[in-house]
Amino acid sequence: MHSPMPTPRLRSFVTLVALTAAAACGGASAGPRVDNQPVNPRDPNDPRNAARLDSMRRNSVIENNRPDASARAGLLVVANQQANTATVLNTATMSAIATVPVGVGPHEVAVSPDGRWAIVSNYGSQTTAGNSLSVLDLAAETPAVVRTIDLGEYQRPHGVAFVQAGAKLLVTSETAQRLLLVDFNTGRVDTAMATNGRGSHMVTVQRDGRRAWTGNIADGTVTEYDIDRRATRRTFPVAPNDEGIAATAGGVQVWVGSNSAKTVTVIDGATTKTLGTISGFGTPYRIAISRTGDVAVISDPDSNRVWMFELGLRRELARIDLAHEKGLGTPKSGTGAGPEGIAFDPIADLVYVTLHATNQVVAIDLRTNKVVGFADVGAGPDGIAYSPLVKR
Repeated sequence: MHSPMPTPRLRSFVTLVALTAAAACGGASAGPRVDNQPVNPRDPNDPRNAARLDSMRRNSVIENNRPDASARAGLLVVANQQANTATVLNTATMSAIATVPVGVGPHEVAVSPDGRWAIVSNYGSQTTAGNSLSVLDLAAETPAVVRTIDLGEYQRPHGVAFVQAGAKLLVTSETAQRLLLVDFNTGRVDTAMATNGRGSHMVTVQRDGRRAWTGNIADGTVTEYDIDRRATRRTFPVAPNDEGIAATAGGVQVWVGSNSAKTVTVIDGATTKTLGTISGFGTPYRIAISRTGDVAVISDPDSNRVWMFELGLRRELARIDLAHEKGLGTPKSGTGAGPEGIAFDPIADLVYVTLHATNQVVAIDLRTNKVVGFADVGAGPDGIAYSPLVKR
């Protein structure tokens, strides 16, 4: 079944009641404004410097498990939302290895720590709620879906992440307002933790997997979870219509995007206090933090840009205006490429972003902040994840 899918802004509201409108702050034409005081890098009491130390302390070594491979070797798995498929790309050639059918309305992707398994969340169509996860074996000669995890009553699965060395999965269920802890091998729901909020769309996890956070779109809140104890810890207000969310390696900072205020709020992971606010986006739709801990990347479909910020100081490093890039396909809507999902290659220092409106993935070199390639995928690409596995 190939059901038409709503636009990026509409599909987040499929299961939500009416949302409280928020006044937009700033415009996409002006550069983002950081509403905080200048940072003294030598001040140990400034929590923003703690974030820099957090990144340095936990990201000083990048595990290179492909020493004999090309610097751009690896795989990408892309959820093609409007085609009900997933495409596996070879990053060295930026070409498709396989495109396989999954469930209806695939939205997000996660890859296991060993790089072998990919999970695709099947969110459903505008009229029919999904409740399954597709499991892809990336080590097979031709990557394929090898099983489907049925989540039963837990509908509208969306954000997904591996924890506990790949033994468990975290999955948001919008309809049930739960964050699920799912056993990867058996597919059984181990624990269903209350999100205490409506529209819990995305999930982010600190590197050791012990804490996680969801943004609850309809209530403008963020919920924190203690994964060791399988418990909801606390819920607190951040910004209206907060969807995009990402945590630093140690959870010192959590970056949260507001679709209606058009801001990114940076909060202290320990106190939940606001450390700073960046404004001036079209829509800060997705946020991701590089494994090296240097860069926060923000996709902004409404301004047709991808933004890069220095993590500790929240200083803008670059903005990629996709309208000016050669190799870009023709947008279906005529308004822009629609950058959405974000994934990093930690060894090659590249970031990959799905382009929902042109059915492509763009590769950006974080050392030069330049576009270095495009790849064609299926219709309406959304979530994306990286695997270090190499296809020879």
